[in-house]
Amino acid sequence: MQKFCHIIKLSLFVIVVTTFFSCSSYRKMTYLQNLSSSDSLIVNTYQTQEYRVQPGDILYIRIVSLSKEINELFNPTDIIQTVNINEASLYYKSYQIFEDGNIELPVIGKVNVANKTLFEIHNILQNKTSEYFKEAYVVVKYGGFKVTVLGEVRKPGVFYLYNSKVTILEALGNAGDLTEYANREKILVLRNTVKGLKTFKLNLLDKTLLNSPNLYVQPNDIIYVEALKTKSWRLNSYNISIILSSISTLILVINFVLKL
Repeated sequence: MQKFCHIIKLSLFVIVVTTFFSCSSYRKMTYLQNLSSSDSLIVNTYQTQEYRVQPGDILYIRIVSLSKEINELFNPTDIIQTVNINEASLYYKSYQIFEDGNIELPVIGKVNVANKTLFEIHNILQNKTSEYFKEAYVVVKYGGFKVTVLGEVRKPGVFYLYNSKVTILEALGNAGDLTEYANREKILVLRNTVKGLKTFKLNLLDKTLLNSPNLYVQPNDIIYVEALKTKSWRLNSYNISIILSSISTLILVINFVLKL
């Protein structure tokens, strides 16, 4: 009887330890924790700061008119008719912002766009175009929204996005999501601004991320996912969890055999 009680106590200990490891892993890997059903209507009320273009950026600009001659002048090889749209085609068929902050268009000439938003650039170009051509409409977009994702992700690399608003979660999704060894509480973002390089960290486990001013990434952001300091221990704890589960099963089997 004493031996039987000893086996029961050991079994309970193994189960408790195994549960501890499982819960610890769950807490460290679940995004936006404590997000209840009442939070489903949360809206990011923060007005995201519009990105201001910088020298070296690529802009996709098209001037569209009912006149075939005007269309051919500004859009000699219309990208809309291109079958394979990729980073290279966008680069060669778009306009790069020079070091002095200018872009140069046919007829219109140089236009300074540095440190301006897409909305502001559109208005400037629309006004200038209207001086030369009637009933011409200007389209301005980013010519390749580049984001670099490095560190503990499944597919690190440089990604070109074509949506004007991309969240940090979507950017990481393009990189195949985080590995099991990623520190989800410390996502480092490096961002070039007109005032220089800005760095900040995001916590994917905290639901307040949904209302963070940094929820959305910006062109040329570099996202670095740090590894857990206990990466090797995490691997060992996973192995220990499996071993303890096996021992627990073995003890239960032995206990069953002893009863026979």
